[in-house]
Amino acid sequence: TIQKTMMMKPFSVFITSDDENDDPYQEVQLQCYDFNLKKNGSPPVQNILLLHCNGINCLAYKAFVEQLVVSCNCRVVTFDQRGHGMSKVTKRKEDKVLHDDDEKMWSWKTFARDAKMVLESVQREDGKRAGGWASSSAQKWHAVGHSLGGFCLLWLEATNPGTFASILTYEPIFALESTKYPGMRTYAAPDASLQVNARKRKRTFKSFEDAFASYRKGFLGKVMDERSLRGYVFDGGFRKVDDSSGEEVALTCEPEIEARIYESGEEDANALQFIEERIDTAKCPITIAIGGATKKAYAYGVGKNVAERIRGARLLELGLLGHFGPLSAPEVFANAVYQNVLGIYADVNDDDDEEEE
Repeated sequence: TIQKTMMMKPFSVFITSDDENDDPYQEVQLQCYDFNLKKNGSPPVQNILLLHCNGINCLAYKAFVEQLVVSCNCRVVTFDQRGHGMSKVTKRKEDKVLHDDDEKMWSWKTFARDAKMVLESVQREDGKRAGGWASSSAQKWHAVGHSLGGFCLLWLEATNPGTFASILTYEPIFALESTKYPGMRTYAAPDASLQVNARKRKRTFKSFEDAFASYRKGFLGKVMDERSLRGYVFDGGFRKVDDSSGEEVALTCEPEIEARIYESGEEDANALQFIEERIDTAKCPITIAIGGATKKAYAYGVGKNVAERIRGARLLELGLLGHFGPLSAPEVFANAVYQNVLGIYADVNDDDDEEEE
């Protein structure tokens, strides 16, 4: 047997706003990665865009990505979302101040727009490739998103129908008021704990190894597979710093930015209604995955409500997982994606109306 290995190609996408209401002096450089099989002559079976959750970097999902790429010859494109990992927000003119408190900067819809820009950039490059892969494969893009990433993908498909061939989101986040969504009364009410805890996070450590040892003993060590935790600490979740504190590494996602992103969800209480009115699951099958280990949690309730509200969406409960599911059990999640995303056409678009298991 030939040993299959994964190849990672880093690239960057630069985003400068065309919106006259945005700060024209800000530029965002998104650090992206294109994964496929090394020295593989055949085109990938499917293309997948992967979006990570708030506060984490994309290479924390590398074990999950490798399982998909190696087991079924998928191509996976992912990136550090703005304010995370190796992506950078910079000034375009030195005499202007970067406004980190710009509300639009951390809007969930802005994150969705970033994903659109990355996908369009990849598609443009694919189009330029001499003797490129057959259009039947190269033009179809599936999408997988975790938490914030899940929201972004659903919003992107709702605002740009036909972007994706299918979407699987794991516990996508929404701000759902129980007055408007009575089904949410069964679950824990949202509070400010996410923002509060984000702002309390220890920002700096003496070394990458010190950060890893600290996290391994704490909450993340309990909910993340060791490979995911290593990918977080060593591959983008922290950066080297040079200051007088004696600490040598710091979080790349600043605690204040992580908190502001959580708070941005309150900007549009009608986001789910907008999405459910516009997504056509006959053309873009939607799977909402939830973790059954935390059945009273707000995120679990949101997932159930989203699946119920989007007509034709399927609900997939992964019994032993919590909100960090994709980072807790990369192989389990990869298997769910393989079955529910890559094998989705036979179930959803079958003319025989076969009964699903």
